[in-house]
Amino acid sequence: MISRGVRDLFGPIDLRRGLLLLSFATLLLVFSRLLVVLVFFVAFERLLDPVCGLLARRTGMRRGLALLIVLVLGAGLAALGIYIGYDWAATRVAEARRLLPERLAGLKQTPLFIMVQERVDADLLIETAKRQTEHALSYLGALGHLLLHALVGFVLAVVFIVDEEELRRFSTSLDRRSLLGTLLRWLGYAAEAVSVTLQFQLVVAAVNAVLTWPVLLFVGLDHTGALVFMIFVSGIVPVVGNFFSGLLLTLLAYQAQGPGGALLFVVLTFVLHKIESYYLNPRLAARHVRLPGFVLIVSLLLWEQAIGFVGLFVSFPFLYLAQRIWSEFVQEDAPSPPLVASTAPVP
Repeated sequence: MISRGVRDLFGPIDLRRGLLLLSFATLLLVFSRLLVVLVFFVAFERLLDPVCGLLARRTGMRRGLALLIVLVLGAGLAALGIYIGYDWAATRVAEARRLLPERLAGLKQTPLFIMVQERVDADLLIETAKRQTEHALSYLGALGHLLLHALVGFVLAVVFIVDEEELRRFSTSLDRRSLLGTLLRWLGYAAEAVSVTLQFQLVVAAVNAVLTWPVLLFVGLDHTGALVFMIFVSGIVPVVGNFFSGLLLTLLAYQAQGPGGALLFVVLTFVLHKIESYYLNPRLAARHVRLPGFVLIVSLLLWEQAIGFVGLFVSFPFLYLAQRIWSEFVQEDAPSPPLVASTAPVP
């Protein structure tokens, strides 16, 4: 027998809900290319807004002035970091230019290089290099679009913080059951899902860096501090970042310790990927989505099969958004408490 909740959900009385869901799904599909902008907007807004609010409350200054001070200080710290980083990078580049010829010469003497040199045609290597160059150029173009999206997200975050009070007054003035009011509220849920997912990635990146550090020391790679920082930064990027850092570390380990070191990092990359996908993410998601861990893992598997690695990033935001919308429907269907007549004597 079909439960009352399911029957009500698909009954004629819920034609409004179907229209709302269809409109929201259409909105997401039409502007799917701008979802990256939403991610950057949420990241910058959640980073800047608490600091600006705290500064405005402590000093009594206007929110716009507090934001300007935070931006100036942030730009100063970024410039100082770039200056220090440039000095550090220049030293490392000079060291690399000195050591790179020796390492390349040593790499040519390894059994793997000799085997590849004997069995692979030089023309095939040239064609492969050309294809990889074309891929690299396409990646640079994608990186340019990503930076442009980041800039747009930053500008939107700044404008939102300046006009936040006015925007919230406009939002509260809308009817909660209207099409515009509902879509704006659901977009807010989507922003919350992105924010929580970004927090997940910070935790995952920290775990990857902490678990990899002892392996770096065991293998004996140089500059472990810089490598751990690289692992943390790349770990912030969902799914792809873990494989990128794993590939780089595998090459470095092969050069330092041979096939054994490379195999160790291949295994480590695989293990970290599984820990991130099927342990950390479900455990962290369970704090925000009230679903059994089994359902969270099944969702990860289904999304990964449906759209590939990106599905691991989409799974939790989808569940979070679906649960918030479902909770609204449940609240709407909840019966109103009966009115109790007053029995107090009338004076």
